[in-house]
Amino acid sequence: MNDRTRPLEVASTASRQPADLLTPRILVVDDERQIHASLRLRLGSNYDLVFCFNARDALQLLANERFDLCFADIHMPHMDGLAFIAAAEQIDRYLGFVVLSAFDSDENLRRAIPLQVYEFIGKPLPERDGFEARIPGWIERTRRRRHDHSLAEQAGVISQDLDSARLERDVELMASESARDALLQTASLLTTIHAHLVGATSVLATRARTDGTVTHLLRSLEEARKTADAAVTVAESFFDSGYGNRDSSPALVGAGVRHAVSIASRMTHADAGNKTVDCSALDDRLPVRGLSGIDFLLMMAPAVAAALTVAAANSTVRVDSEQLPRLDAATRDARLRNYLWVNRRNALASQPGVLITVAAGAASLSRPQAEAWLHGEETPLANVTARGLLSGIQKCKGLLGLAVSPQTAQFRLVLALPT
Repeated sequence: MNDRTRPLEVASTASRQPADLLTPRILVVDDERQIHASLRLRLGSNYDLVFCFNARDALQLLANERFDLCFADIHMPHMDGLAFIAAAEQIDRYLGFVVLSAFDSDENLRRAIPLQVYEFIGKPLPERDGFEARIPGWIERTRRRRHDHSLAEQAGVISQDLDSARLERDVELMASESARDALLQTASLLTTIHAHLVGATSVLATRARTDGTVTHLLRSLEEARKTADAAVTVAESFFDSGYGNRDSSPALVGAGVRHAVSIASRMTHADAGNKTVDCSALDDRLPVRGLSGIDFLLMMAPAVAAALTVAAANSTVRVDSEQLPRLDAATRDARLRNYLWVNRRNALASQPGVLITVAAGAASLSRPQAEAWLHGEETPLANVTARGLLSGIQKCKGLLGLAVSPQTAQFRLVLALPT
């Protein structure tokens, strides 16, 4: 039996590593309801708390979810706290434990020595300085252990860096190819301008004194002007949307997503599986606050690539948008309430925004798979790095939501971005 206090909140700051983006999760294993109530009152606003009344249920939970800290009572029916910790370490060898016990015997202390027990805390629980103030340090120990283990697997780290570099390279390549196409169009238009001007000059030289010649000349010059305007439009369109406005100008949702679709389709070889993306309903005029065009590309390309990766062959990924009166309206939406949310505490909650939804005809990720992807670990999305996605969310102080099973069946990724 377990009881959750609230949906997961995910906090993020620009200085944190991807592995530290998730709000600390604490598992409480104690058969006393008053301890649950006390911890919920004292810690519920700062941590994601999950409660279990016995060791058996807690072990089942640990097999499917990851936590940053575990509070465990020693004296529980069927399996005592230290036996539970020993079994839990076989499931998650990096999780740290704090024992909550009304009394500590020498035997219990001896049994705890080989285990990952950070501290024994007596009951009733001590005041803030003796308890709440120490929790961040315990959580940091667990996260540091996980991070050090991740660094030890250099192949995985190198692979993640290569994926990130490959994404940026693909963005630059796509921009370069767009530049080539735009320049070819511009060259063709300028050739037409030249032809019109040559014709106008010839007419002027041979028939300068006739009214008909003047009329024809003016007509030719007008055609030249129109063609020149077209050349300028092509160049401006390329530099504004194709190359992404490398200054601080806001990205435009429609143009940016379409460019990201082109990149993501190439990255995932979508054509080979006859996978397509429908983004026809997006608003071309809607800007995103706090992101340049290139930042928006680096954020949206992995979002679309993730959907294309899990999508079935011969299927269509849909990208839709809707306006939000406030960013935090997304987290309160009944359709999205059970999503795994990233950057919830750091988001511009009261800022109007846009909700971009990327949906694929595929099963949603499990919560551990979604968390592992955000951490840069091996998942069904191992070939799609989330780094650009997380960086963009932090830069614009927006929100990222991931549908997770079993609460949601279909793969969906949503971005609530300020406008």
